[in-house]
Amino acid sequence: MRVDSYQQQIEALWQTPDGGVIQFDNWVVRQRRTATVTVYPVCVHYARRAKYLSAYGQDPDGHIGWHNYRLDRIRSPHLRVLPWGDPAVPPELKTLRDTGQLPTPEQVQVQLAAAWGFNFYLPKALLIMRFEPEFAHGYVQDTERHPTFGPVSYGELAQLVHIEVAEATEQQEILQVLAQRPATDAYYRGWMRVGDINVTMRLRDWRPQGEVIAPLVVRQQMMSEAARELDNYGILRNPAI
Repeated sequence: MRVDSYQQQIEALWQTPDGGVIQFDNWVVRQRRTATVTVYPVCVHYARRAKYLSAYGQDPDGHIGWHNYRLDRIRSPHLRVLPWGDPAVPPELKTLRDTGQLPTPEQVQVQLAAAWGFNFYLPKALLIMRFEPEFAHGYVQDTERHPTFGPVSYGELAQLVHIEVAEATEQQEILQVLAQRPATDAYYRGWMRVGDINVTMRLRDWRPQGEVIAPLVVRQQMMSEAARELDNYGILRNPAI
């Protein structure tokens, strides 16, 4: 399989004294296009029933940064290995190499541990969830999501929001929502990667028994999706149906 061949190429590159940069064509699902990327390979993971390469360099949008590449979405027959002197190597990568600051697998692990979400390079935000107590007992309590995700008492939430939510307007909106919710419900807190599809799908699975209270951008996304679901059934157009 190509996936195994890609992994073997990457692992062989890691065994060389100076390492190197790889270039390949990658299928970008959300944009329905192929993009050529030039990156420094850092580590390979098995996640969500697929193999992923975490790499730093020029991503599918042409920006320099981290990205996870699913190996079965690589379209090149073989990975092109570029020596450090190749003009196609982004100057940002050359600078990191020259200064001894190339990214490491340990950096990836630190970021994975910091927040819930496989796409560790996405923005981190405080997640606050409210559940019906029976649902929380049966489907949330004692399940493994992320080390930062766990129960929190209603009385601790206001202080938590004041400490961890920097933007004053967002603070106030979150506190207003909390003031209208029962203290007897089950509350959970954690850190999440905003926009991570795996986390987003879990939050969707918890609806309607689970309410996202923070971050507001995710709360608004869940509200918008729920409204579209109601509209699909004609509820918003004709409440009597």
